[in-house]
Amino acid sequence: MMKTLTHQLSWFFIATITSLALYLAFIVTKSHQVEQYQRAYLSLSNNVIKAREELHYFNHQDHKAYDTYSLQLVEAEIKANALYNTLSKNQDNWLNRMVISTDEVIDQAKAINKNISSFVTDLETLLRLKVSNEYSTLTTSLLEEELLDTLKSPEDKLYVSELTLKGALVSLPSPTLQGNTTFQSLQNYISFRERIKAESKNKEKDIMTNGVKEDLAKQNSYWLEEAKTIKLHAFITMLLFALSIAAYFYLQLRERLLQTLDIQHKLSASEKEKSTLALVAEHAQDAIVMTDKEGYTTWVNNSFLSLSGYSFDDVIGKKPGDILQGENTNQAEVARISEALKQGHSIESELINYHKNGTPYWIDIAINPTFDIHGNLQSFIAVERDSTKRKALEQDLASAAKQAEVSNQAKSTFLATMSHELRTPLNGILGMAQIIESNIQDPENHKQIEVLLESGEHLLSLLNDILDFSKIEENKLELECTKFQFNDVINPIAHTYQQICTSKGLELVIKNELSPNATFNGDKSRIRQIIFNLISNAVKFTHQGTISLSFKHTLAANNQQGATIVVKDSGIGIRQERLANIFDPFTQAESSTTRQYGGTGLGLAIVKQLVEIMNGHISVNSELGKGTEFKVTIALDTSIEKASTQPLISGNTTALADRHISALCEAITPQKHATTDTAQHNTEDTHQRREPQVSSADNNQHQKALKILIVEDNKINALVAKTFCQRQGYQASVAENGQVALERLKEESFDLVLMDNHMPVMDGVSATQAIRQELKLPTVIFACTADIFQEAHDNFIQAGANFVLTKPIQEKGFIEAINQHLPAIMENQSRLHITALQPDFNVIALTRHTQAAITELAVTEAEINISDLQKIDGNKSINEYLHIFIDSAEEGINSLIIAYGDQNIEMIHFFAQSISELADNYSIPRLINLTAEIQQQTGQNHLPKIHLMQQFINLLEVNIHQSSRLIDSKERQQSSDNKSVNSPQQS
Repeated sequence: MMKTLTHQLSWFFIATITSLALYLAFIVTKSHQVEQYQRAYLSLSNNVIKAREELHYFNHQDHKAYDTYSLQLVEAEIKANALYNTLSKNQDNWLNRMVISTDEVIDQAKAINKNISSFVTDLETLLRLKVSNEYSTLTTSLLEEELLDTLKSPEDKLYVSELTLKGALVSLPSPTLQGNTTFQSLQNYISFRERIKAESKNKEKDIMTNGVKEDLAKQNSYWLEEAKTIKLHAFITMLLFALSIAAYFYLQLRERLLQTLDIQHKLSASEKEKSTLALVAEHAQDAIVMTDKEGYTTWVNNSFLSLSGYSFDDVIGKKPGDILQGENTNQAEVARISEALKQGHSIESELINYHKNGTPYWIDIAINPTFDIHGNLQSFIAVERDSTKRKALEQDLASAAKQAEVSNQAKSTFLATMSHELRTPLNGILGMAQIIESNIQDPENHKQIEVLLESGEHLLSLLNDILDFSKIEENKLELECTKFQFNDVINPIAHTYQQICTSKGLELVIKNELSPNATFNGDKSRIRQIIFNLISNAVKFTHQGTISLSFKHTLAANNQQGATIVVKDSGIGIRQERLANIFDPFTQAESSTTRQYGGTGLGLAIVKQLVEIMNGHISVNSELGKGTEFKVTIALDTSIEKASTQPLISGNTTALADRHISALCEAITPQKHATTDTAQHNTEDTHQRREPQVSSADNNQHQKALKILIVEDNKINALVAKTFCQRQGYQASVAENGQVALERLKEESFDLVLMDNHMPVMDGVSATQAIRQELKLPTVIFACTADIFQEAHDNFIQAGANFVLTKPIQEKGFIEAINQHLPAIMENQSRLHITALQPDFNVIALTRHTQAAITELAVTEAEINISDLQKIDGNKSINEYLHIFIDSAEEGINSLIIAYGDQNIEMIHFFAQSISELADNYSIPRLINLTAEIQQQTGQNHLPKIHLMQQFINLLEVNIHQSSRLIDSKERQQSSDNKSVNSPQQS
């Protein structure tokens, strides 16, 4: 603060001194001009006074004196005019105006100039009059003398003398004089002389009354006063200037004194700090080494001596590396350090050094260069810290982490093994229980079998909960993002729990405020699992009243669209102090709850973690004895679609197509009535390839049995699967392992292969891969595994399986899976049917390809692309257009295969025309050309060549495959973008 004030005062005095110096220069300049004007006007005043005085003593007969006097008058007039002009011109110059800027002075100069001009004129006139007077007086004297000499009369002479003396007489001259011409001349000159005298007196009066003298005196007085004022100002300015300089130098001297004191204080503090630092360095626990720029040691502290075991004399003058490094020292790291030091850079590292007694120890070392004021390298300072214990701890931690990883892997292996080992016998128990249930007529026995089924399903539910919780803990739970509508989630729940609530005397209220046209992108099966767990708890803990389930749109975190799910019951409720721990694993609201209601306490823990994995939030409100409300908010990409597009087949032609499809379905669908129950079943978590979607036939018709190959090494499971098939009227055969299955498939054809995973000789994945790659068979394959982990399912899908069933197999789920993949089974039977119709003509059968086979086709021939889709007019997204194309193309392929199998030229023409319009909308020129060729043949009532039809189907398949690939690519990109947006919040 003081330094700033001193600095400001210094600048103030510098400004003051500068201002005073400028003002002093101004005063000097003004004083010089005032002095000049003062002298000029004094000189002019003297000249005027002198000219007036000299006029009385003027020698009229001296012509030189006359000229001198006239010149003097002219000079006076010129000087007065010049002074006036100079003062007037000062007004046009800002500097001169600052020096002489008084209007009174200029007016006075103007008056003086005017008076002097008049004064000089009067003097000149008076001078001429005086000359004329002298001339007339002289002439009068001469004429008088002449008359006195020539006149004889004394009276005339006396008259002439008196006239000459007086200038005028009362008496008249004598006639003689009057007639004398000389007398007449004398009279004229005397009259002229008297007139001149009168004029001279008037001029002298005018000269005496002229105010030029007073004006000059006044002007001189002004300049005199101005000169005094200037001297006073100059004195004051000089005094202030001297004082300012003195004050400035005092401040400078004071500041230098303070700076000197500050420097002395800093030097003292620096010395004290250096002493302290030296003390710190000497007694620091870290080892400190100082070397010169060549790397030779110049100083070490006591910690270094203790760490290394060397004495001070042992290390001074030597390079530290020469005495500390040994056989296990990392030479690459030493080379890196040396290279950094050669370049004068700082570096950090960790090395093994050796004690004087040969014991190795780890150090963390940081080396920094020091430079002089010119930037030249001066020395190096190294700080070393003993990290032996830390390295040992790191090794212990690494070993522990490895051991934990091994333990975790062992846990996963144990869970997978236990899952397989438990699900395999459970499959037999539940399978046989389902078979026995349908064959028992006695109500009591039937009730006992239902207890057995419920217990088995409860055991399966517990097993699933434990495995789900394990996967969540290990971060191995993967979400499947697919488009779905919430009705697909709500309807199975309503179907399942409506009957349960009714049988328990509860009212189930479902309030769905979601838009019926809303499409969501998320994991449908996991959302269903969350709702099932919550509503299952509500049913379990509610004995009377209502259970309500509501859905509505909402905004989740980061203003992302989503859905809110509220499950509310009127059950026993939860105490407030237990709400904080309600989502903890293996925790229930009350200790008595487990005894009364059962359960593991994992359901809500799994729900909470599933919700959080979906970037959602779950909360609970409850009041003991009145009920509980769970509120779940899940972030889901939401799109509101308009009315669905027109179907490929419409009008009368639709009915015709349906008759053909129904006819084929009647020929291949099982005879027994297939259930259409859409409730939750055990295949919710399975993975399946995208299969063509066509309208299914009426399942109530009596239909031809499918031929199914069951590949299973466990006899009980094989018996269960075979019984399920036979109960549906299917023909079932059993192969003990994958190798046997391959041999059977080489000899005969099957409509469906049910493939187990773990088998001797050849496992299910290898067998599936061989069927697709070696046998090149498009036969539909259902994988069946007791492994519930994602890897087992993915391996089957990648090998070429169409669907994955998880053990224990539920008969209902098995039948629904067959119905779902019925189009693919129909395609294979159509192929066989066409081949059988034309055995002698070597006709290539129309066929659908597996996923692997499609990939092996000329996928580069696919023409559907993003750029063309972006040109389509409409308000749908790219993925929506791709889904529309896939659905329409799949339906077209299936319809064409059926129509071609029936040799229905009219239907082939219709379907080709529909696909032509589709190809035109999506800008697929090769497809347009092929449909045109097919329509040309059908238009002539000719059945198209089968190789042309197969080329047409192949081209549709590669474009379907390309569309699916584009959808997956965009969804992965969207998922990656969502993770990058949400990762800061999650962290």
